[in-house]
Amino acid sequence: MKIAVARDEAFNFTYRENIDRLKEIGEVIFFSPIHDKEFPFNASESDIEASLLYLPGGYPEFFLKQLSTNTPMLSAIRVFIESGGRCLAECGGMMYLCRHIIDEDGTSWPMAAVLSDNATMEGKRLHLGYRDWLGFRGHEFHYSSIVGQPSPYYIYKNLRASYVHLYWGDKNIMDLWKDFTP
Repeated sequence: MKIAVARDEAFNFTYRENIDRLKEIGEVIFFSPIHDKEFPFNASESDIEASLLYLPGGYPEFFLKQLSTNTPMLSAIRVFIESGGRCLAECGGMMYLCRHIIDEDGTSWPMAAVLSDNATMEGKRLHLGYRDWLGFRGHEFHYSSIVGQPSPYYIYKNLRASYVHLYWGDKNIMDLWKDFTP
């Protein structure tokens, strides 16, 4: 299995154990949604069902211009997910998949538009705590919110997205998809 993991200034919050678990199930390929113009997977690959995209948390709100102007990457990620590729997006990764991220000043920055909602930094306040989601434990730590969604958890096609930073030290990440079909 090929596993693409976003890793750059905007996406840098992940548990080391999560990367270790991913390396147990396949080849981990790091890429940058800020700097790279090409996505590691092509939606036309016959192996798309075996591929996985991991968009971890981080601080996309500090890199909105760079992320929103990298339209080849935004488009490629959208095509990958819409074509049935598996994707796990946590916190900042989930924000990146929204239609827009609205900064503290109210400026709206276009993102991947896989999710129809908008993330906002306006009126930011801390959300903090341990959570259970889809049989996994994790924690929430963020200042943004999803407009109109008090507790956003998304299951769309082969996408699983939420504010929860999951910990896979004792579980197989592929269990997220075992009970769901696209």
